[in-house]
Amino acid sequence: MLVMLAQAARCDAALLTARQHMVRLDPARAEIELTAPGREGCDLELALAYLRGLAAAKAAYARGGDEASLAPVRAAIALAGERAALGEVAEIVGFVLRAAVAAAQSERDEMSVMLAQALQVERSRGARGLGGAPLVSAHEMAGDLWLQVHRYDEAAAAYHVARASAGDSPRTTLGLARALARLDQAGAACEEYRRLTDQARVLRPAMTDELAEADQYLRQPACRAAGRR
Repeated sequence: MLVMLAQAARCDAALLTARQHMVRLDPARAEIELTAPGREGCDLELALAYLRGLAAAKAAYARGGDEASLAPVRAAIALAGERAALGEVAEIVGFVLRAAVAAAQSERDEMSVMLAQALQVERSRGARGLGGAPLVSAHEMAGDLWLQVHRYDEAAAAYHVARASAGDSPRTTLGLARALARLDQAGAACEEYRRLTDQARVLRPAMTDELAEADQYLRQPACRAAGRR
């Protein structure tokens, strides 16, 4: 019994650490954490499939969402369906991945429907004190996907909700900064990019490109003027 409890604790710690890497925008380290030696006895298959499916969907978007590039995402969706024993968590993963497929093909209406389903289940679990999707919540992914398809108002709104529900993180801060910048809300975007640099000093995530982006944005006169107020 003690051995089983110790193994369960190690598995939970691995999933939590992978989640921390994801909110710090470091999916590569999240995958390393999930596949490290000693994880063989952990049930991390769904989380790993979700991680890889999201990465594949993002790459597919750059290729126009062709079926060959989406094959790994559809495989992850199939796995989520097979893991129905995990109940609502697998259901959320399936909906989010379907939304990511729709986003890769710029099918915004389909994406919206899938996200609505995922968010409904995740909110229901949250109301019962239960967690949502592993690694990246449906609320966070809603912001990412709306940003990806250039619907910046929806992206900003989704990131605000994600921050309220999942807590503040570099992931939501960067996404919100980008959405606000594209909405020409420079003052608010400056504030979020400053928040990102503050978070980086505390958390020290591997975010070289993102911090360079923040630094470049904060050099504009609007940010310097806002900082003096």
